[in-house]
Amino acid sequence: MSTLLEPTFDWLDRNLLRSPAARLWIARHLTPGFISLLQASKFRRLVRYAARHSKFYREAFRQHGIDPKRVRCHADLGNFFTTPEDLKTHPIEDFLCAPGECGFETTGTSMGINKRVYFSYQEMFDYGRDGAAGLYNLGMRRGDVVLDGFDYSFWNAPFTAYYSLMPLRCLHVIGGFIEPQELYDRMKVYRPNVLLGVPTHMVRVTEVAEKNGAWPMKFMLLGGENLSERTRKYLESVWRGARVYLSYGQTENFGITGIECPEKGGYHVSGLSLVSEIIEPDENGYGEMAYSTLNRKVMPLIRYRSADITRWADNGTCTCGLKVMPRLDKVVGRTDELINCSMGNISPYWFEEILRDITAVSGDWQVIVRRGDRDDAIEMNLEPVNGANPQAIREQVLANIQARFPDCWRYYTKGFFALDIKFHPRHSLAGDGRKLRRLIDARRDAWNK
Repeated sequence: MSTLLEPTFDWLDRNLLRSPAARLWIARHLTPGFISLLQASKFRRLVRYAARHSKFYREAFRQHGIDPKRVRCHADLGNFFTTPEDLKTHPIEDFLCAPGECGFETTGTSMGINKRVYFSYQEMFDYGRDGAAGLYNLGMRRGDVVLDGFDYSFWNAPFTAYYSLMPLRCLHVIGGFIEPQELYDRMKVYRPNVLLGVPTHMVRVTEVAEKNGAWPMKFMLLGGENLSERTRKYLESVWRGARVYLSYGQTENFGITGIECPEKGGYHVSGLSLVSEIIEPDENGYGEMAYSTLNRKVMPLIRYRSADITRWADNGTCTCGLKVMPRLDKVVGRTDELINCSMGNISPYWFEEILRDITAVSGDWQVIVRRGDRDDAIEMNLEPVNGANPQAIREQVLANIQARFPDCWRYYTKGFFALDIKFHPRHSLAGDGRKLRRLIDARRDAWNK
């Protein structure tokens, strides 16, 4: 039966589940047991396929003593993972199992060599059908007008949007990553009721709309970086009727790992295209997400370490059309953003929590860890809004540290680290609207001197 399961489902998928409504209907009626069987079948095929066609996986399996014919699940791979460093240090040809037809690059949140990832047009089309089902679940329909504000430079996000919107056949207005005032002025002609883009950029566009006039909006779908709940509420308050949703993805997976549903309880992950795990979870369930791509022929990835720190969300309370699909909780940081210093093991999540209810500062902030005279010095760079009092902001920051991170407060009162809060003009920290690097460890330069 297992040998017939995958080809039978693939035939149904290609021939009967073409529309977003049909895909959402079948997703609603699948059972966890069926998904697990299908994942297992696809994963076995993936490992054997990669072992035959990929130089990287063939040699890696040999070095780790892995027999592809005996692999049934992630656990059978032992301590083997594919890492972002592998993509940087090995020739891209070592990963390719078939000729690539479209290529993208990603730097993630780390500086250095870009990672390249290749896809076929068929793979992007297939990913787009899953994305369309997620958008349909949020209420998107053919009559909607969608403004896409993603940056098209080497990045996959706009093509993820393109292929996800194609099955829905709504009007797709490609605005691109242009100056916020110009984007606002030009999109007024179309009066979109759905906005897509990166949070930092869409906040800028929303600030323009707040001054010059907003119109009713069905929803906004944002991706590419995290979004604080405070900023989400601000966006929803300006665009009348809007609900702001988040998507989660990586260029390595065509930017379509998961999507929020109307209940905003985490990112639903497609169990039909990914098999995922949380590596070495802590006492709260947080660990690094790793995944294998089940439907890729050009450049499949096996047990790929995402570097994103998250956990599984409680899926029992969700009633949306994707309720059977597992849900990831909000990403709280990346392994390359976790910094061990005198303040503790800090991540961007810490500072999102510290600033969560401080409305006197903007959503743009940056923290730099420096080497002090004896201990670490934590530099918080903030942007006051509406003539806010810097001293009042300092007092509220300290109060939130004391209330929300008591161990950190104890270190501060004992003088284990210095805290320097600096204030900057509005929009100066991320002046061009591009992704702002939230947490920087500047001690390496000091250590090298």
